[in-house]
Amino acid sequence: MEVTTTDSDSPYEIYWENPAISPHQLNSTNILQYFCHLSNPFYDRECNNEVIRMQGLSQDKLTTLCGIEFYLYCSQEPMLFVIRKQERLSPSEVVPLAYYYVINGIVRQAPDLSTLINSRLHTITAGLNKTFQTLAPYARFHPSDGSYTWEDPNAPTIKPEKENAKPGHTKVVEDNIATNPYQVYRTDFLLSEWANRFPMPPLPVGIAGVSALPTPQPTPHHSAVTPSGQAIPPESTPEKRQRFP
Repeated sequence: MEVTTTDSDSPYEIYWENPAISPHQLNSTNILQYFCHLSNPFYDRECNNEVIRMQGLSQDKLTTLCGIEFYLYCSQEPMLFVIRKQERLSPSEVVPLAYYYVINGIVRQAPDLSTLINSRLHTITAGLNKTFQTLAPYARFHPSDGSYTWEDPNAPTIKPEKENAKPGHTKVVEDNIATNPYQVYRTDFLLSEWANRFPMPPLPVGIAGVSALPTPQPTPHHSAVTPSGQAIPPESTPEKRQRFP
């Protein structure tokens, strides 16, 4: 008998096989006998299958016993067999506990849904982290439009022409990046443009808390009268000056 284990305690990392039996000899009739070997680490010696085998009863008696049992769930002879570990509560009610598949005589435990999803997510995040770490040194941020670009690390580097370069002459390379209106026009121009496009609506009259503004009335000017009885127009009224002691 051969049992392969690893340093991990996970049952998904081990498998079992019986070299004494050829995988081509397995079928739906003897696969449970092959699986229910005492050296198989996935086999429970206290299950109902072991009780029936010790008593020499038929496999049909499994439906009359309550407890842990192993059941052939499906098969594709002679390559694939799926065995289910289940707990029988009544002749017609069972609770699945685990699944095992036999491929070419090698028995492994099938992972559950939670373990499968965690494994896939771990693989995806590990690949994304590796990609980000590789591209991080080549990322370039453009403040004008808030975008990122990545330089190709495998692109050939263009060296500047030193032979044709003149002393005191520097070549300026312009980066044609689209800019937004806030970097071209002044803020006051934008505010004026928005005020013309979206004028403030007039205040409604008659709504509670809102009343029409009072119209200012001109202030009447009184004419001054002299001792002789002649009226002096307002323009000619002498101004009063402050006297200082």
